[in-house]
Amino acid sequence: MYPSNAFSASATFTPAADEHTAGQVTGAAAEFVLVNSSGAAPPAGAQLKITGATLRINHATIETTAWVLHLFNVTPPSAIADDGAFTFASGDQASYLGFVDLAQVVDYGSTLYIQSNNIMKPIKLAGTSVFAYLVNGTTLTTGNVAHIVTLHT
Repeated sequence: MYPSNAFSASATFTPAADEHTAGQVTGAAAEFVLVNSSGAAPPAGAQLKITGATLRINHATIETTAWVLHLFNVTPPSAIADDGAFTFASGDQASYLGFVDLAQVVDYGSTLYIQSNNIMKPIKLAGTSVFAYLVNGTTLTTGNVAHIVTLHT
């Protein structure tokens, strides 16, 4: 059982089934609605530490690339759509929290999966959620399937 100050959340990024060149947004911005084991949200403006992250792709065809999850404390003002190039726009600077690297997923048959532990990435929320873009590291053809990222604090 997690302590009451440990929070987790999942967000789903669903891209078009087409070629995404290196550095493009997969899906669009998504929100992680953080809750603890009792279902309570963190206090608005809380300082948290991301301790772990997972990426699950509900697809039987491997998507070979490393991934970067760019984090924000509000919905990113840049509003980059699926297949758009990720840029660190000046309008995003005040809300940018940094990033978490996710390694290449492993093919487990009908599911692709990877986990990263001991991340220890400090973040400061503006409200009670975290927002993110999932960005692919190399050119690949994505499936029009759920790319689910889960964060643990």
